[in-house]
Amino acid sequence: MTYPMSFRVAAHLAFLCAVSVSAISFPAAGQAPQPAQQQAAPAPADPATGWATQSNPGAEDQQEKPVEQGAQPPVVLSSEQISLIGSINGYLNALNSLEGRFVQTDHRNERLKGRFYVQRPGRLRFDYASPSKLRIVSDGEYLAIEDHDLKTVDKFPLDATPILLFLGEDVDLLRDSVIVEMRQDESGVAVTLVDKSGNSGGQVQLFFKRPNLELYEWVITDAQGLDTRIQLADLARGDKKSADFFQSSAIELDNLDNN
Repeated sequence: MTYPMSFRVAAHLAFLCAVSVSAISFPAAGQAPQPAQQQAAPAPADPATGWATQSNPGAEDQQEKPVEQGAQPPVVLSSEQISLIGSINGYLNALNSLEGRFVQTDHRNERLKGRFYVQRPGRLRFDYASPSKLRIVSDGEYLAIEDHDLKTVDKFPLDATPILLFLGEDVDLLRDSVIVEMRQDESGVAVTLVDKSGNSGGQVQLFFKRPNLELYEWVITDAQGLDTRIQLADLARGDKKSADFFQSSAIELDNLDNN
């Protein structure tokens, strides 16, 4: 089931794309930006919190759509590439917790930075540095985009995003995605995926360093062809966080030091 996202929300799906600072030779492939669609008027604020919830994660009136491959049919993988995808699956499944810094770049070349935390399966948190008052957090079931400046929160089922393709409980890219492009050389690997289930629109590109596979960037392209890029840096295996750490809340971000 596909849940449409507003232009503002899609632009801030944080794990969702970045400019590389590594020496990998693959430029991120993206489509030409399209004009933004006019946003609907904000939903009324909840009188208890002052926050507006702009999406309805329980909506059941959406029609299921099969994945639309269109002009991007799946590539025919060589035996070497299939083996490499197996190694990527193994790396992602062993990546139980990770934290570090990120730089997010949207299709307008606007950049934001901050700290991120990932705990598989499906839990993540992106704390944006000042002056931004954004936070993106997933509790493993819903993804929440909190704007502490506008006092709005947008929530989506996590399985309506491409995130579970590479941060789910059992990552298997060959089983769960259509691989529409794969490139590799001695310095890195780039894989472009479309969700085979059709639950999430657009596509995701994953970039890994070699010789030891290490995820350092991903790019989400939405259904309009707009890219959001996330560059990862200072990666470290993180300590296990409590479930509360990945819960959406209305806590102000003024005291967060993410610089």
